[in-house]
Amino acid sequence: MTEHLNRDVTDATPSAMAPSTPGPLNPVLLSSSAARRFSRRSMLGLGGAVAAGFALAACGSSSTSGATAASSTSGAGAAVPSAAPVAAAAGGKLVMGISSTPDTLDPGATGLALTLLITFALFDPLVWWLPGKNGAASEFHPGLATSYTVSADATTYTFKLRTDVTFHDGTKFDAAAVKATYDHVVDPATKSKSGLGALGPYKETKIIDASTVQIIFSAPNAGFLHQQAAGNFGIISPTALAKYGVTGFGNHPVGTGPFTFGEYVAGDHLTLKNNPDYKWGPTVLGTGPAKLSELTFRIVPDDSGRYNALQAGQLQIAMNPPANDISAASKSGKFTQLTVPSIGTPSGMPINVTKFPTDDIKVRQAIMYAVDQEKLTKDVLFGVDVPAHSVLTPITPGYSKPSSALYSYNPDKANALLDSAGWVKGSDGVRTKGGKKLSLEILLFTGGGFELPAQFVVSELSKVGFTSNTTVQPLATAQGSFNAGTHNLGAFGYYGADPYLLNIWANSDAIKSGFNWSHYSNPLVDAKIAKANATAADAARNTLYEQVGTTLMQAAMYLPLWDVNGAFTMAPSVKNVSTTLNGYILFHGTQVD
Repeated sequence: MTEHLNRDVTDATPSAMAPSTPGPLNPVLLSSSAARRFSRRSMLGLGGAVAAGFALAACGSSSTSGATAASSTSGAGAAVPSAAPVAAAAGGKLVMGISSTPDTLDPGATGLALTLLITFALFDPLVWWLPGKNGAASEFHPGLATSYTVSADATTYTFKLRTDVTFHDGTKFDAAAVKATYDHVVDPATKSKSGLGALGPYKETKIIDASTVQIIFSAPNAGFLHQQAAGNFGIISPTALAKYGVTGFGNHPVGTGPFTFGEYVAGDHLTLKNNPDYKWGPTVLGTGPAKLSELTFRIVPDDSGRYNALQAGQLQIAMNPPANDISAASKSGKFTQLTVPSIGTPSGMPINVTKFPTDDIKVRQAIMYAVDQEKLTKDVLFGVDVPAHSVLTPITPGYSKPSSALYSYNPDKANALLDSAGWVKGSDGVRTKGGKKLSLEILLFTGGGFELPAQFVVSELSKVGFTSNTTVQPLATAQGSFNAGTHNLGAFGYYGADPYLLNIWANSDAIKSGFNWSHYSNPLVDAKIAKANATAADAARNTLYEQVGTTLMQAAMYLPLWDVNGAFTMAPSVKNVSTTLNGYILFHGTQVD
């Protein structure tokens, strides 16, 4: 172990995050129902989906698919509060409207990002990773572990555990529970959709003693500390796991979190109850038990329906309502709007570097200069999201600020590049070379929310001489088309708790069957990403990722369009909502007046 990598998380320890953190948004002047379309909340966790061969399965925010595991109408018996509600439960009851049914309440098994919003209330991670105050960089906070140590080669993480924690079923939390949790994720019977990939090259969890545990990887995995805090690795009760089985646990979730499982009514609502014994949450989220006596997630697939229910007083929070409703809410002055930036890859368009004419870097760079992201977010996204200019969002570790300045909107530069590449603009405004038009094939997938942004991009490109043909395919079909390289431009967005996510969509090995839809192959980038993930020191690894980001932007292999946020419209009676780094909210200190 190296001394400098020891982390005592009893006191918050700033991570080596990039200093640039976007400020809060004020989504006003919204006038269309586009907000849900541009949200990728439902796409979070794709990293795991890749490794599990479950590519993009989490898409479709309004889908009710995958409800099998959580379709029980009972289940309250799985989580039994150990005592009657106490004074801490004087914060009222909160009902929040969400768009879809959770696929399971097992955080290690889920492939649906929305599930993590719920399981964050039921389960605690070993170490929390949360936004800093007032726009400061992110910070680690103690969770079920009081401290951790990382080996110099980033293969062994040693955690010292709290000794005063009990699960909702009354059993004691200890090192065996940590081992059971991680072994559960890699158990093939679990069929983990997100956690397995996020866990990386897991080898084993070794119990040193009841309050000390080592999580060991077969290869360096410097991104693990971020990943363990992202939601998939909430520690589960081994007793409940044994009682309900690998597949049954998702119907009977038992963790150590501030809320216990109450009931689930299929397709209608999920209710959590206050855990009066809770006293081990990070102080930044509040002390002692949660304030709310009850927390209900009501499933309202219709986007406007959630806002209507909020207006009617049936909800206190509406998640991701349509943009026009956000605008109406803001203008009414009756509601509070909270937008939460998310880590990962901005929504954007991979540019195929192997297909004519985008195999010419001048053509790709012309595309980068021709599209005005500021205008896109203002006129098409209605201010709900913010312009993106690099391959990672600004709050993601390893974000490269210099790379975000490489291409500002400049149609004159775009025209000059195309001129120098030999593309001549005709009287119809379309450029040709050697008898061929400067034509692009743009491929989208159904439900990706790119239809209107893509129309904007087509319009922008036409101004400098491109003509475009846009095709929309079902996701499974589109995946094959992207891997086959039939497109010039695609559609993409990716959540990941660590910049190692770049390995998913920029690595040469991910071209034929992964998410490298740019068909970009650069052995130097592959090697640098691998080196970064094997570098335990935060500053050094972030520097490597920043270099990767700059290289990718210089290659013009991805057109960033907008950074993603979670949008929550709230009644003024809701107080003390905390935020996560993946665009969600936490309820530890929340109350309803």
